[in-house]
This record gives sequence, C-alpha cells and structure tokens, in this order.
Amino acid sequence: MELNNKYRIVYDSENTILQFFEQREINVKDNITKKNIGTGEFKEYTENFYYPNLKTALVGFLNKSTIQTETAEEILKEIKKVETLINNLK
Repeated sequence: MELNNKYRIVYDSENTILQFFEQREINVKDNITKKNIGTGEFKEYTENFYYPNLKTALVGFLNKSTIQTETAEEILKEIKKVETLINNLK
C-alpha cells in the first residue's frame, strides 16, 4: 500500500513494515581522483521500520511526516494531509 511518493506499507509474516523508498544512482569510486562517479544506473533504496500492526505503522508515518515542520500550524497542516491520505486508502 503506497502512502506517498516516499513511503509505503508492506508486510512480512509477523510485522507491518513502514518502508521508505527512493531511486538512487549507483556510484563507483574513481581510482585516480578518489571521487564517486555516477554510473547512470539506478537502484531502489529501501529502509524498513517495523511495527506490530497497521495503526502503529500509520502513527510512525505521521511522526516521520511531521519531523521537519517547525511551527504548530505546519504540523496541523501536515496532520490534516496525512489524515486525508489515510481516509482515501483503499
């Protein structure tokens, strides 16, 4: 279940997983300059956050969605967006 363009809910046999995902370019280190060089190839990077059920995973998503907000007004606006998103899930 995709929540937005960065997070989705996936399941394993015991957990509900909030999964961050994005496409990242594969880099290789140049032996001469010692700098990373993009190969033009992309791979999906994922980071998993494990929760016991869907409700707690959605609360985790809400926390991650509001972490970069600075004012109470911004937090309330983000909470409203997440509530609307949750209500529209199928």
